[in-house]
Amino acid sequence: MYRLEVEVGGGDLAVQVFKILEGEVRFARGHVYVEDGKIVAEAADASSLRSLLHTIFRVLYVIEHVAAL
Repeated sequence: MYRLEVEVGGGDLAVQVFKILEGEVRFARGHVYVEDGKIVAEAADASSLRSLLHTIFRVLYVIEHVAAL
């Protein structure tokens, strides 16, 4: 099992969004959830983890630009 934690400094909005997405970002080989204010991705293999991280950073990019509006 592969696990990676992403800590978002001053990112209360990001943590709230990922709490909502916890149920949506689930795959047979991995999932994303929030733990202790960090966004956590767990996957069965490195390729699946890469896919989850791509999803995390894509969502963080959108959150950053929406927050700037």
